[in-house]
Amino acid sequence: MQKSVDNSSPPKAAGKKQGIIRFEAIIPLLLVLALITAYFALFFDTHLRRGIEYAATQANGAEVNIGRLNTSLWKASVTLSDIAMTNPDVPARNRVQIGSIHFAMLWDALLRGKVVINEASVNTVQIDTPRKNPGRVVPAKVSGESREEGITGKVLGQMQAEFSGNVIGDLAAIAGGADAGKQVSAIGDDIRSSAYLDDMQQSLDEKNREWQARMTAMPQAGEFASLQQRLGKVKLDNFQDLAQLQSSLKELEQIRNEFDTKSKAVSETGTALNTETGSFRASFSGLDKIVRDDVSSLQARMRLPSLDSRTLSRALFGMDILGKLQQTRGYMEQARRYMPPAKERSSEKKQQVAVLKRDKGHDYVFGQPSSYPPLILDLSTNQAMTGRPMTATLRGNFPQQGISGVRASLVIDHRATVPRESMEMEVARYTMAGRTLVSSPAVELGFSKADSAAKFSAELRGDNVDVRMNSQFTHVAFETNAKSAVVREMIASSVAGINTVNFNAQVAGTWSSLDWHISSNLADALSKGMQRYLGEKMDAARARIEAQVYEKIDAKRKQLYARQGDIEANLKSGLGERQAQIEKIRAELDAARNKLEARKNALLGEQQQKLRQGSDKALENLRKLF
Repeated sequence: MQKSVDNSSPPKAAGKKQGIIRFEAIIPLLLVLALITAYFALFFDTHLRRGIEYAATQANGAEVNIGRLNTSLWKASVTLSDIAMTNPDVPARNRVQIGSIHFAMLWDALLRGKVVINEASVNTVQIDTPRKNPGRVVPAKVSGESREEGITGKVLGQMQAEFSGNVIGDLAAIAGGADAGKQVSAIGDDIRSSAYLDDMQQSLDEKNREWQARMTAMPQAGEFASLQQRLGKVKLDNFQDLAQLQSSLKELEQIRNEFDTKSKAVSETGTALNTETGSFRASFSGLDKIVRDDVSSLQARMRLPSLDSRTLSRALFGMDILGKLQQTRGYMEQARRYMPPAKERSSEKKQQVAVLKRDKGHDYVFGQPSSYPPLILDLSTNQAMTGRPMTATLRGNFPQQGISGVRASLVIDHRATVPRESMEMEVARYTMAGRTLVSSPAVELGFSKADSAAKFSAELRGDNVDVRMNSQFTHVAFETNAKSAVVREMIASSVAGINTVNFNAQVAGTWSSLDWHISSNLADALSKGMQRYLGEKMDAARARIEAQVYEKIDAKRKQLYARQGDIEANLKSGLGERQAQIEKIRAELDAARNKLEARKNALLGEQQQKLRQGSDKALENLRKLF
């Protein structure tokens, strides 16, 4: 039997079955993970360190350096080492230097989208340490400041200019032989008293026009003369009957009413003019105060300082309290920027937590009570939600700097619409190797050594300020240098016997209007000591300046006095003539009225007499009939 042969092609094999592992997807994933791992291993710490340095620099106002930053993904920890915060006022020194900061977080909380720091340490804290290189100071931002911030900056700038002035150095220069009033001859026409007289002259011209207008508006002499003529025509005798007399009385009453109206207008004008001329005359007394202000201004311009203790206290320690005040304001602005106070809202409305809208990502609100696990206690950008203010305390010693008994506390309460910050700091003891109080070509004064203690407190509520500072320097050793023997003797005798120096200061008010009170027993001693050496020189210099100011304005003052006297005399003359005319007419009116009243009474008596006589005759005739 013949076999059939199938010449068709063999069937295709079925496709290979896909395995569990998809290598075409794993390889790209591994590449991405490798890149992420490489980034975290090679670049993440550097980028994070630079980011923290930038943010800390902006907050500190001066350069902040971090030597090393190490992160551990598996341990969820961060370690920062060799942290140096530049002092903005002294860029060559650090405000704070920290050896290391380490904190570790719980992965259990991180997986829940929360942060819990279960381990934290801060080691080797030092203050006021020298830097290898001066730090960069962040320039102040002026372009976006508000009007209130601009006013505050101007006020603080004015105080800085005053405190920076070397008052004691200027006094020492005078004691050393400098002419205290050598620049007095430079007085120009820009003194306030000269401008004050110009204003008074302009005001007098304006007042004179007003006064003359009033004089013109009041009844004139011709009007009173017309009334006097009418009065002269009133019939006062030879009346035929009572009706004629009543007619004269009526005419007299009309004249009297018109006279009273016109004389009252004159009297009121005279009273007003006397009051206003008296007020203008009294304004001359203000000239003496302006002259005193000019003398004080010229003293400052000509570097003729004051010897009073208040001025010397501000010169010695004003920059101390000003620096603390500026630093406090800087911290306040940072706190209010990052922890804004609650907005005004209805008491019936429950506060809602605002969630910022963005395209991607999530917002985590920190600080909510009763959440698991507890976060950084009382530190929140929304204190109204947490219901508690932020508090911070510090206690410790800094033996390397010779500082002990440091206690500090900070409370930031932004739960209400009016923010409140309070700060207290106390240092029980720190040793000073040297401190300069006065530095000028004429004299240098300072402490070569001293043991010090200080207290500082600040209470800020809205725009209100109350800052207090107290310092005590004990076992003080003064160091004085001066070219002039007289200056050396003056300073040495002033501070002789002072072993303890006290300094007390308070600044209160609002940021745009601050009231400064600074006192020190060292300023009291310098004021008394310098007075013995400089009293006569300073009095003579002030007298010379005052004399020159009066000489400068003397011509204007005499001219104004003369013009004011002429105007007032003219007004008084016009009023006096009118008043004399009024008094004369009033007397004539009174006399005419009295005469008419007397004639009226006489006519009435005659009529009554005739009536009685007539009635008596009638009765007699009646009796005769009966």
